[in-house]
Amino acid sequence: AVVFIICLALSLIGCGSKPDTDPVVPDSVDVSQTPEEAVAPKPFSEDDTIEDEAWDELEALGQVQTEDGVFFVIITLPPDIVGADITQESLDAEAGENYISAKLNDDGSVSYKMTKKQHKVMLDGLVESMEQSLQEMIGGEEYSYTKIDHNKSFTQFDVTISGTELNFYDSFGVMAFYMYGGFYGLFSGHAADNVIVNFYDVNGTLINTADSANMES
Repeated sequence: AVVFIICLALSLIGCGSKPDTDPVVPDSVDVSQTPEEAVAPKPFSEDDTIEDEAWDELEALGQVQTEDGVFFVIITLPPDIVGADITQESLDAEAGENYISAKLNDDGSVSYKMTKKQHKVMLDGLVESMEQSLQEMIGGEEYSYTKIDHNKSFTQFDVTISGTELNFYDSFGVMAFYMYGGFYGLFSGHAADNVIVNFYDVNGTLINTADSANMES
């Protein structure tokens, strides 16, 4: 269930309705700009925005807490993800295959206690979902990505494009990589301080680097 929730959230990246006409794509990206300037997306039109409910779900996912202990892992999901209908009885009844036990907290959140093996199965499911999403970005209509590599912790992505310059969608896609790295960090119990995205052109030349640590500035 946890993995399913994450998959839904990841899909929100591409779920905003598209405008009737394609946005203006710049002819080139000035690589002399700083990384955060170069990847800064253009403002969306009203039709391009993701619904408030979707943003609320993403914000709720950011409140997930994972405690990685020596023998067990405890993942606490916030009330907005858990929902109002869940009960302690239902949690107890479903305990076993996916988690050892679960506690419905006073604030409506739920803390799931898992073995290391159960936690690994959950993370493997998350990784599989993210890998599938990354593959769908390669060769798509919007992105010019031809190859996407990443490290084990999803804190560094090396992205190769088919040309020599980033288009609008290529640049905005950096937000998806930031999100993947953030999700993996949340549920692995090792939150990432930052996520790095390196863009390489068709000749293998590094043309841009983006760092999630620069988002606020």
